[in-house]
Amino acid sequence: MAPFKPTKQLKCPETGAEFAFPFPPYDIQLDLMKSLYTVLSNAGIGIFESPTGTGKSLSLTCGSLSWLKDYERAVDEELCTKIDGLRKDIAALEKDNEASSDWITGQYNVMGRRKELDELQHFRSAVEEYRKRLVAMKDKAVLLKKHWITAKDAASDGVLRQDIAHQDVILDEDEFLLADDSGGSDEELESNRHEVDAERYRPVQVIFCSRTHSQLSQVVGEVKGTQHVADLRLMSLASRQSLCINPEVRKLKSNSLINERCLELQKKGGKGRSDSKEAGGSKKRRKVAQSCPFYNQRAIEGLKNGTLFEVPDIEDLVKAGKREKACPYYASRAAIPDAQVLMVPYQLILHRRTRQQSGIDLRDSVLIIDEAHNLLDTIAAIHSQELSRGQLQHVKTQLAAYKARYFARFTSKNLLRINQLIFVATRLEGLLSCDSKSAEAGRSSRMIATHDLLLDSDIFNLDLVDILSFCERSRLAQKVHGYAQSAPPAQLLAQASGPLAGRPKVGGSSKAITSGLKSLLKTLEEEKERKMSSKQKGRRGKSTTGDRVAEVAASEQENGATSAPQPPTANAIRPLIAFLECFIEDAGGDGRVLLTFDPKDPSRSCMKYLLLNPGARFEEIVQSCRSLVLAGGTMQPTEELTEQIFRNCPERVTIKSYPHVVPLDAVRPIALARGPTGKEFLFNYANRQCPQLLDELQSTLINLCSIVPHGVVVFFSSYEYLDQFWKRLEASGNRARLEARKRMFREPRSTGQVEQTLADYGLAAKSAAGALLFSVVGGKLSEGLNFSDELGRCVVVVGMPYPNRTNPELAERMRYLDRTLTQGPSSAGSEYYENLCMKAVNQCIGRAVRHIRDYAAVVLLDARYCSGVRIRRKLPMWITERMVYTDRYGLAHGSLVKFFRDHKVNLRAETSEKGKDNNIEANRQVQRRYGVHH
Repeated sequence: MAPFKPTKQLKCPETGAEFAFPFPPYDIQLDLMKSLYTVLSNAGIGIFESPTGTGKSLSLTCGSLSWLKDYERAVDEELCTKIDGLRKDIAALEKDNEASSDWITGQYNVMGRRKELDELQHFRSAVEEYRKRLVAMKDKAVLLKKHWITAKDAASDGVLRQDIAHQDVILDEDEFLLADDSGGSDEELESNRHEVDAERYRPVQVIFCSRTHSQLSQVVGEVKGTQHVADLRLMSLASRQSLCINPEVRKLKSNSLINERCLELQKKGGKGRSDSKEAGGSKKRRKVAQSCPFYNQRAIEGLKNGTLFEVPDIEDLVKAGKREKACPYYASRAAIPDAQVLMVPYQLILHRRTRQQSGIDLRDSVLIIDEAHNLLDTIAAIHSQELSRGQLQHVKTQLAAYKARYFARFTSKNLLRINQLIFVATRLEGLLSCDSKSAEAGRSSRMIATHDLLLDSDIFNLDLVDILSFCERSRLAQKVHGYAQSAPPAQLLAQASGPLAGRPKVGGSSKAITSGLKSLLKTLEEEKERKMSSKQKGRRGKSTTGDRVAEVAASEQENGATSAPQPPTANAIRPLIAFLECFIEDAGGDGRVLLTFDPKDPSRSCMKYLLLNPGARFEEIVQSCRSLVLAGGTMQPTEELTEQIFRNCPERVTIKSYPHVVPLDAVRPIALARGPTGKEFLFNYANRQCPQLLDELQSTLINLCSIVPHGVVVFFSSYEYLDQFWKRLEASGNRARLEARKRMFREPRSTGQVEQTLADYGLAAKSAAGALLFSVVGGKLSEGLNFSDELGRCVVVVGMPYPNRTNPELAERMRYLDRTLTQGPSSAGSEYYENLCMKAVNQCIGRAVRHIRDYAAVVLLDARYCSGVRIRRKLPMWITERMVYTDRYGLAHGSLVKFFRDHKVNLRAETSEKGKDNNIEANRQVQRRYGVHH
């Protein structure tokens, strides 16, 4: 059904109250909301840069929701006006026809008006039907809410009873058998689904996309504090890892394992105990498996209705799911068609296949991407896929075992597809083998085009689209994985050694496949024995299968067999399917494959698909959406976005960069070219090992720590350079001098230690002495963290963090940009290389000054910040308008001393004034309490 679009221009609100902003907005907030409203009204594209701490997210939500409500109201009004006008026109034309001699032309005009009237009436009927359904959903939600409040077991927080959680279903051994692949049913079902969707009314949706779930939850919390929350239908989407409430599934930790287990339980094919029954003298195995108690369509529908009108974040969904004993993951997806606002992470939007599987339709929607400073790199990373030689070995062994088990029952078409997959896995593994051309030449890596890989692996003549379509229709990856995890190792060993063992010769010898099967069986048996020993200590199994497999593995090693693949921890087939899908989407030849060889451990050799043109993948989103908004605290430089993503529609793009809300004297940025002794700061690759430069840096930091109160955060270009500086600091004896001024911390390489380091640093920074934190650009502390107030009174960036230019991925991307884009005086590849550096610097700068009452200094230590005009242009506007460029350390030192002294005086004055106000208010309370009057 084609949507009805009003032609009348919407009137933009003029005040914060008209935008339903919860408090008086700053000028930049009001201007951002008005600019956003105009972009959405004109179906345009907006790029907005607003520093962190300026209320950017709240401005985006209030501006977009105000437009959405005005747009829906305009549709209703103009639709009624249009229908009434057509009815009058038809009546007038019919009256004219009675007296007209040219009745054929008149009747033709009447038929045209009637057709248009029928379409509009059909559209209005669909809207009315949709709204009736919403009213019914809301009524059910009210009843469900009353049920939650009055339920006696609400205090238990939805803990399942033991008898419910372990409901068993009986499964036969055909659970993992492929169905007959008829080949045409999928297309018919897809066609029917599109026909149904075409007749259904689809409201305009606002889709808010951000990098992390915590950022999305923060936005949801801000929406709840506005008047827009009334009658708003909002839903938060996330992965199973974030929303699953089944304890058995959640304990798996890994996202891929959680997905597999969820699908198994959903199809009632989970791993369970096995019973044996005698039937005619032969044993038949019966599997008893658990189904997921939360996958109940009626309960899921109730959860959807109950949460859609409550503006839930992820935590709210999980709590409601436990309370209702329904799956939050499927409830959130069921709510997608009826939601006005969707809160989604990057992955669900930027990857087309994931977006389609989630049920998100971008047609005529408004897409807002927050934290979009690394959009191009994020798209490239999402569409890259790595495949190791060990994974390919697991693919071959699992497919061979699966094929041997069901060989006699496969249709010829299914057998052909499985043989083709084994062939593909074998050929790809051959490219990573030690005897390949690149490995023999002693090269550690090799970059090839996608079509060259298809030729080299001899799979260019296979219909990959047909193979992948078969895998999707048959759910092959899930069935093979389920079979490999559930079948007893003894049974697999018998199949591998039986008369069918010689059959799976596609692409390689049966000996190699049997060897891989035995290695796989060994790992399965070891895993099973570990589980049994943890449950039944002291008991010993009667079967000697484990000993037999161990002996076989030992004899393999004695005979010099190749190293076994690593134990499978996740689905082995899915990485291969995802890798092949990259080739299907690579229609424009904008991808490359990087082959990396590891002579020490061949199983770690890998191939990685690289997307060189992320703008091409984003083009579909640009064409589908009504409006697109990219926002961030540091969006500079914006040229690469307009050049790579929006070069086909530059007339639609509006770019706005806003200053900070803090006063001009709240930030003191300094670009310093020389240290205290006059040594030039030039932290390029040639000077990395220069001891005099490291000593100059030490002296500078010692001086800074003597004048900067509380917390100082220093960013280095890499962990290696930080380690080098740390060693020089200890060798020179200056570590003790620094620790005498501030307590020192280093960013840990392990993710698990970050939170504790930050907590310890926060306590030390708020103390009188303060703290010094050494971090890394692009590390765990350079993005998304808040060093406000005492945590970050000074941010120091050491050098310019250019990435390694010899990196094969980066070098290939730069060559591609040089070939496809035309830039000004510099090449497109060099521009991209410089932009990577400056975006990283801007993210470090943005860690400080997080609200209007905050203040901090920013010190950029490198002569190139002072001399490079292009580099200055790529810094945030609120930094460049305050920046002091100097090659004299004394001038910078004096400026910082004055800056912090002035703020110390201002802070004392504010504290004194606040104390007076508190005393006056306390006196007034005493007077009111005891009736004292003057």
